[in-house]
Amino acid sequence: MSLTSGLRSGLLYPFCAILSGFGGSTVKFFLLPSHRTISLLFLFSILVASCSAPRGWVVLEDPPEVEWEDDASQQSLERAVEQSIVYFNRLPTDRRIAYGKLHYTPEEMVRSLRLFLQLRKDVTDPEQFREELWKRFHIFESVSEESENLFTGYYEPIIRGSLKPKGRLQTPLYNRPDNLVEIDLSDFGDNLPDQRLVGRVEQGRVLPFFSREEIQEDKKLKGKVKPIAYVNEVDLFFLQIQGSGIVHMTDGKEIRVGYHGHNGHPYRSIGAKLIRQEAIPREDVTMQTIRTYLDENPDKVRSLLFSNPSYVFFRPLDGEEGPLGNISVPLTPGRSLALDRRLFPKGGLVYLSATAPLFGDSDGSRTLNRFMLTQDTGGAIRGHGRGDVFWGKGLLAEWNAGHMKHPGRMWLIVARKEYLSGVEE
Repeated sequence: MSLTSGLRSGLLYPFCAILSGFGGSTVKFFLLPSHRTISLLFLFSILVASCSAPRGWVVLEDPPEVEWEDDASQQSLERAVEQSIVYFNRLPTDRRIAYGKLHYTPEEMVRSLRLFLQLRKDVTDPEQFREELWKRFHIFESVSEESENLFTGYYEPIIRGSLKPKGRLQTPLYNRPDNLVEIDLSDFGDNLPDQRLVGRVEQGRVLPFFSREEIQEDKKLKGKVKPIAYVNEVDLFFLQIQGSGIVHMTDGKEIRVGYHGHNGHPYRSIGAKLIRQEAIPREDVTMQTIRTYLDENPDKVRSLLFSNPSYVFFRPLDGEEGPLGNISVPLTPGRSLALDRRLFPKGGLVYLSATAPLFGDSDGSRTLNRFMLTQDTGGAIRGHGRGDVFWGKGLLAEWNAGHMKHPGRMWLIVARKEYLSGVEE
């Protein structure tokens, strides 16, 4: 670990807490030989600067040095924006969408997106676009609070399935159980934490829901929930990580399935477990290398899968043109972004500047600069500076999703209210 990356890690925070305790008092040093004193003072100055660096939701006072280039098609951008507009038009008119201390109605969010699209069409000069964007829009940066920003990818896998257990297709793909409940503690009093619990109702009591092992190994849902299909257990695991997919049935039919709740247990990465076991080097961990390891070590499959107690339920998406995100609109490949729903406005406009995998080259990368829409979330997507790009379906999408784990920068963009009047909905 380099000095700078170490300073950005969570190990720095105890120091920051101690430093903040000094307040306005003078910090005294023990007398050391001069070269060691200089080294200590140099290190101390770096630590102070790192502690004071803005993190989390950063309000920009000056225009960021960003070119606002976009490396994807205008058509895909318009399609993604229109899906967010569909979402905002569904919301109650009295709903408020928060950007820090600013609050917008659904109608204002629609106008904000329309204003942005019009700006993209009317202003073709890059420098003028930068000026107009800063003039007409508020821009916030999202900076990780604990480490470097990290952007990963996900996609819509296609897996095999059967209406009855058959060959390697023995694991039920379950719909959401009727007795699964989600409880928002804040609904029961302002003195309770803003926390959501997931459980099951049994004889009038709310109990923790079953873990992955209890569902698959102990068959706790057998006879209680009708499976959508029977699939391979490893395919199911990766389908649950992606949150949606297509099941190609043995009779030739296809069933598109989408996220329909989870069991409330924490997500535990089997990739991290394999790193700890020194089964796969950290720098080599991808979705593809994990699948290869599971294929080559069938005796370890269940212990690894069950080490992640989290379990996702699905529902058939009849007639949908694509997988649905958490705002119940079809995701747009390369334009839809999953962020932490607790921190970021759903459906909002984002600009991402990062790198993406280079197809066919495990170590290669290419620039990724584009406007995106916050249209999904994920169990492993937590905190500022953390996002998951939806890549679509197919081999390229699978490659991008499996190999993307890159740093980058992210800005949230919303119109200044004085420019919303006169914008058509």
